[in-house]
Amino acid sequence: MSDATPPDEETVKVDDAATGVSDGQPEDEGPGCMPAILAATVLMGIAGFILCGFMAWLIFQKQDVLAKRALRGSFIPAVEQSLLEPEEKTETVRLLNEFADELERGQLEGWQISGVMQRLDRLPVVKWGQMRRVEAFVDANPDDFESEASIQFDRLRSGVANGDVVALDFTHILSPVLAGDETEANPDLMDELPVVAVRDVVERARLVADRADTVSNPKSDTGIDTLVRRQIEAGVKDGGY
Repeated sequence: MSDATPPDEETVKVDDAATGVSDGQPEDEGPGCMPAILAATVLMGIAGFILCGFMAWLIFQKQDVLAKRALRGSFIPAVEQSLLEPEEKTETVRLLNEFADELERGQLEGWQISGVMQRLDRLPVVKWGQMRRVEAFVDANPDDFESEASIQFDRLRSGVANGDVVALDFTHILSPVLAGDETEANPDLMDELPVVAVRDVVERARLVADRADTVSNPKSDTGIDTLVRRQIEAGVKDGGY
């Protein structure tokens, strides 16, 4: 027989407590690093929110500078090189330059500036002349088109005047006869207009006019210069849409 005696139960419990082992149960490792990760995520979110707010405030404070650069640097030169009729072009450029002059003199507040720029961005100023050139082609070749083809362009102009047709619609309508990619800022019109492509333009114009629910009124000669003046005045008075 062995002379060894089993250890006392109380002694075993003391030893287990000293080694951190208790009846075969896994050791409690505590909360770990998860709280630190969550806290860091929250702090990063707060910092990002503050940064976005600061950037928005900074941009808003620079509205006049940004708008003036956009007008002088790209918008006005594009209008000057557009297919607008000379008188229409001259008046449109004059109105845009007057608005830019007001920005330089600091006569407008931020909400007025953003309102005018938003409204001008929706107007198909450059593509207005391109659409008139396509319309002139349709009028000059009546045998190649339906009798109501030309009236679709009048419906489009009425839709623009009502705010129901915008520059993006003009880009979509004119895409079959644009020489460049329609995703470009101001792609040129084809030098030679294919009849088949122009028929596609007429059909697209019809669909957009139907969507805007514009009626087939007699010839509408509302000029883009008139619409530019209206939108500048509305933006200064009421801001954006």
